[in-house]
Formats: sequence, structure tokens, C-alpha cells
Amino acid sequence: MGTHTMANGRFDDVLRTFPQPLTHPTTMKRITILFILFLLTPLLAQEPKTVKLILSPETTYLTEPQLPDGRIDYLAAINKQLAEQTTPENNILVGIASLVAGEMEVPLVRLIHQGRQLSDEEQQILESTHKRREQFFKMLGLDAPPSIDSFIRIEPGFFLGSVQDYEKELREIYSKEELEAMIQKRREQDGNNYKKRFEEGKITQEEYEAAIKIDAEIPDWYYRGMIDDLWRETLQRPWTAKEFPYIAKWLATTDEWAPNLLDITQKRTGYYHPYMSPDSNLLYDVLLPYVQAHRTAARYFQCRGNFEFAQGNFDKAMEYGMASVRLGRVMRSGAGTLVEDLVGISVDSGVGNDQLTTYLATLPKEKDATWILQKKKEYNAIGTEMSLPFPPRWSQFERFGTLAVIQAAAVEPKMLQEYFKANAYHLGEELVAEYEKAFNFEGECDWNEVLKQVNFFYDDWEEILLIPNWKRRLRAVERLEQRLVGYGKRKVDADSTQERKIIDFMVGNLMFSCEPALLALARAEWTNQVTSVAFSLAAYRADHNGESPDTLEQLVPKYLPEIPLSPYTDKPLRYIKRQHDVLIANDDEYQLDGSEEAVEKLIAEAKPGSYAYLSAKHFVFVVGK
Repeated sequence: MGTHTMANGRFDDVLRTFPQPLTHPTTMKRITILFILFLLTPLLAQEPKTVKLILSPETTYLTEPQLPDGRIDYLAAINKQLAEQTTPENNILVGIASLVAGEMEVPLVRLIHQGRQLSDEEQQILESTHKRREQFFKMLGLDAPPSIDSFIRIEPGFFLGSVQDYEKELREIYSKEELEAMIQKRREQDGNNYKKRFEEGKITQEEYEAAIKIDAEIPDWYYRGMIDDLWRETLQRPWTAKEFPYIAKWLATTDEWAPNLLDITQKRTGYYHPYMSPDSNLLYDVLLPYVQAHRTAARYFQCRGNFEFAQGNFDKAMEYGMASVRLGRVMRSGAGTLVEDLVGISVDSGVGNDQLTTYLATLPKEKDATWILQKKKEYNAIGTEMSLPFPPRWSQFERFGTLAVIQAAAVEPKMLQEYFKANAYHLGEELVAEYEKAFNFEGECDWNEVLKQVNFFYDDWEEILLIPNWKRRLRAVERLEQRLVGYGKRKVDADSTQERKIIDFMVGNLMFSCEPALLALARAEWTNQVTSVAFSLAAYRADHNGESPDTLEQLVPKYLPEIPLSPYTDKPLRYIKRQHDVLIANDDEYQLDGSEEAVEKLIAEAKPGSYAYLSAKHFVFVVGK
């Protein structure tokens, strides 16, 4: 289904942590199509009809609990299954949510701190948010939500009060000349970005001219943006207080609560995020208010670890990196939606592993092989302790979400019509026309046949996940993806049965993008393997005066028990030692001999201990330079 959490879980933001084709227009179309399908429901003109749904494993898998109208209450069923796996004491989300404000708290606290009379509408928002928080935390097994006063300022540009004078904060650190230079630098960057968007036709000339207009009085949000820029830079590499004095001053204010956040990631082993649907029991619109809080916590670990590393506190830096790895894997172990799994991957691989490999590539000579191998042992223990379910739990959520759509369209078309009238979205004319052809019909429709056929497609997806190795899975999912695209492109045939028209439309446009999802899972496994090898290479270099081995075989068995296989090729990881750098490739698509100009540019731009992404399927780990 793939879209049910985008508005509240920022699915598009999650996808931007992965290269193409996850953000390819065709993929994004399918990711967002569930919203479009429902938002087009007002086009239905017919009155609700009595439909007898056949509830069996062939059509729904789940046959209970049932709603009064005969549909399955999938939301209640999934929450019950996931809740049984954790307790409030071991649920890492409970710990994170006690410190880090989620998407429900931010507007709530800002309304509380307005310092003025709230409008009737604002008062209603305040009251409804309070009720929603209470309901959410009761579902977690808690008597009440955490106190508003317990939340921490986990990012330097983030605040919970009504007013934050960012300009004043910056002027306390930087001289007038330094601040003006920073403003000018950001204006030039913004100007270049807007110019590029204008040249690409993404904005009009009027929008471009308005965007680059320089106001005499700079608004405070602009200073907030400058702080965000500084913050992002400290996430990229080890840094010192001299380089980023504002961030260093803010970081010192976190000393009191940082141990509590670390303790949460080290001691809690479960993850359960209750799913709430604000106005219905459908799965497409569930709220995920605390998913991003986990990634925010990981970014804090990244900033703090980079600072500790630059100060020579290598044990503490490694601790923060491993905290992100653990946080991501705990999250993934209980993720009930694709969004949560992708965020968990970005926390584990995109933050934690990136930290660790960057540190390993730049460790000073005094850190010997014994110390490095001990850290490797701690890293590997996280993977052993936090085993991930496979197939992932979100696979059934995707299935049930789509089946819930079909059941609602069959039983309660008028309810959907009324529900979505309030949601006005601009839709493509071609898509609207195809939808009308498929759904605006007279007569009967065998909705049970539609359920059964769509259910079979999810069977095909789960059968792919059960294939023994990644190479064969990836080949099989490519074929499935081609079928899905074919259904989406196939025009509705006037001679087709009503059931066929609906199946074609829903399968071709509604089912989530299987190939990018599987690539993300494979890449997460590959990244973990490479990080483990990076520890072994660092230990080897420590024993050999900074020199890397000529082949990975030289690591076995002292530093590495065996050379892991790439999930993309089922062959040992490809290792290339060149004159000025050492590389590990996930496949053999590229020569990597210096002759490929575009590839070499990407490798040159990558920092030691990070990745050069040649495409979604082809990428290279730059061990060191």
C-alpha cells in the first residue's frame, strides 16, 4: 500500500535518504497513489449497496475482528499483534517519547506557550491533541502521557516555546563581521539553488525573483536556517568547538540528559508504535507521530559522537555510533510499516554505520588492533542480539491496508465520499479519467473476486521474500515490478469485466513499489557486512603500520572469520586496492581502474569511510584515501 503514513511519517523525506530509483517519479507515483485513489472516491455517484464479503484466507487472511458492516478491523488486529511483543518497560519508543517531542507535541506546546488568548479553532486543536496523546499512550500501556516539561531541546535550531530569538543567540557567539559573512554565504547558496530550480523549469521567473529578494531586515527564521546549516555540517564529520562555536555551546547544555538518552538505547530491546486512525479504521491514514523522533535522537548521537572523536574521546565516540546502530535495529525489529523500517535503516546504516566507518578510517595510530577488535565484537553483538524478522512485519500491513481499501470501496462508498470531500488535492487528468473508467459503473461487481486477485499479488511478493538468497530475490522482484508497471499502463478495455478493470487499476497503481523496498533491505544487510569488514581492515592497518592488505584473504582468520558475500552477487565482497585509495564494491558492474570519469568523480568526493553512490543498485565503499 505504501502511502498510509506519508503525511505524518514523512515518507517522502525518508525516501530521500536513498538514491534512485526510490525517488524516481514512477516509484513516487505508486507510493502516493493510495491517497489519490481515496481522494477520487467523491466521483462515485451510486448509493451504497449491501455487499456480502466472503472472509477467508483466500480473500483477507485475517477473518477477525469484524466491524458491524462486515469488514475486517485490520487496525485493531495489527495493533493487538504488535502490542503483544513489548512492554512499557522494554519499548524503546516509550523511552524516546519521554524525552523527544513527537509530531503531536510540537504544535501542542507552541499553542500552550502562545502567551495570548487562543482562538476557538486553536482551542479545539489543543483539546483534541490532548485527547489523542492520552489515547496514544494508553495504547502503549501507560496511564498518562509524559509531562510537557520533560522534553529536551535535542537539536540546536529546535525549540518548544513561543519565541526563540535565533539572531540574538548567534550574536552572542559571532562578531558582527563573522555573522554578516555567514549571512552572505547562505544567500549565495540559496541564490544558486533557486537559479538551478528556475533553469530546470521547477519555478517561474516571478517565483525566482521573489525567492532571491534580499530584505533589509532579515527575519528570525532565516537565522534559524543558518543554525540548521551549521547543525548539518557537524553531522558530516568530526568537528571542534573552534570550527562550530555555536553548536559547541548548545551541545554543552545537553550534558545533563545525554546519559539518559544513551541508557534508553542500550537497555530497551522492544519497539511498538501504536497505529491510530483519526477518523476511521482504515490503515491508509494512520498516524506515526514518534517515528521521526527516533531519527532525531540518532542525529544527536551523530553530532555528539563527531565532537567526542575530534576531542580524542574515541571510546565515547564509538559508543554514540553504536547507539544509533542499536536504535535503528531495535526499531526495525518491531516495525509494522514500511515507513518505520526505512527510518530504522536510515538510523542504523545511514547514521550509525556511517559514523563508525568514518571513525575507523581516521583512527590515530595509538589505537591498536586489540582495541579495534574489541569494538568490532561489541558491534557484531548488536546484530546477534537484535535479530530482524524476515519477511518483515510491514509486509502484512501493506497487504491488509490494500484489502481494507477494497472492502471500504465495496461496503461504504458513501462514507469514503464524505470523508474525503474535505481533502482537496490536485490530480492529473489522465489518472482521473482512468479512475472513472474503472470505478464509475452501474450494475454489480464481484468484490470478493477483486479481493482474491489482489491478495494473490501480495502472495507473489511474500513468496519472493522466501527465496533463499538476495540475488534470486532481486531478479524475481524485478519481474514482479515489470508486471505492476504493465498493469498501471494498461488502458481500461471497454470489453473487460468490471472486476478486471478495478484489479488492473488497483494492482497497477496501488501496490507499493516492491523493488525499491527490497533493494533497501538488501543494502542494509550489505552495509552491515561492510562495517564489520571495516573494523577488520582498521585492525589490520594498526598491526601493519597503516598499510591495507592486498586482498581480503589476508584478513582471514585473525581479523575476519570469513569473507562475507555481497547480497547483490552471492560472491565475496569485491575489494580493490589502488594507489591512492582502497575500495569495496557491491558488484562488478564497473571497472574501478581510474578509467571511468563520472565514477571517479563520485569516489573522489566521498569522505574516507563512506559511500560513493553510482546508482541505486551500484555503489562503492571508500575504505580510506
